[in-house]
Amino acid sequence: MRNKEVGDLGERLAAKFLRRGGYTILARKYRCKFGEIDIVAKDRNTLVFVEVRSRSDSGCGLPYETIDYKKREHIKRVAAEFLKRFNLFDYDCRFDCVSVLFDDNFKPKQIELIKDAFWS
Repeated sequence: MRNKEVGDLGERLAAKFLRRGGYTILARKYRCKFGEIDIVAKDRNTLVFVEVRSRSDSGCGLPYETIDYKKREHIKRVAAEFLKRFNLFDYDCRFDCVSVLFDDNFKPKQIELIKDAFWS
């Protein structure tokens, strides 16, 4: 399975996982001139920007460990554009991460939600 296919599968599983956890999915693969956010959702009254990271092997670290400073800044710029575009400045916001680890047959072995991932 190619990286893009693994990523797309991870995003579908993450959206399902979030819905089961009470999140309302507002957008998937939101794109603007600054880039893309995997999932935009609401968790009660909080607007949540979700980065999904998927891997088929943890030998080089867990999926969430691949979100570096540059990626966080990129996601923040896209989130700011989303808030501006839809005039949502009155909402509390946070950045979550869903980390999906697959087994050798590309079945989900571990799905982990990290709330407020950029600050924890």
